[in-house]
Amino acid sequence: MKKPITAMAALLFSSALSATAIAQQPGSTGAPQQSAPQTQNMPQQQNLPDAADFSDADLDAFVATQKDMAGIQKKYSQKLQANQDKPKKAMEVQQEAQQKMVEAVQDNGLELEKYNQIVRLAQYDADFRASLQAKL
Repeated sequence: MKKPITAMAALLFSSALSATAIAQQPGSTGAPQQSAPQTQNMPQQQNLPDAADFSDADLDAFVATQKDMAGIQKKYSQKLQANQDKPKKAMEVQQEAQQKMVEAVQDNGLELEKYNQIVRLAQYDADFRASLQAKL
């Protein structure tokens, strides 16, 4: 029971990275996009990739990244907690965590754009998300 919860937590945590990684891409404003309520038609509006667009190697790299993310999240959550009364230090810790997450994506052989595409598809496609969770 704990494994699916951990897997889902890692996937949700990756959403935070997604916004960070998008903000770090050239030509991006980094501003979060307003989202409409999630419906069955939402993926079409988002120009989501197809699950077939990702190789097994891409998905394996994504899964490895998610495992790394869990460790990063644990480490930096504790640091943020310890610095919650020091906004400047907390911001530095958050920036460091974001950099570590970006490095984790790259160290596992994924480009940030591809990682972000996998995250977006997993958010909207329950079958795709289930296949990723099965690999975790």
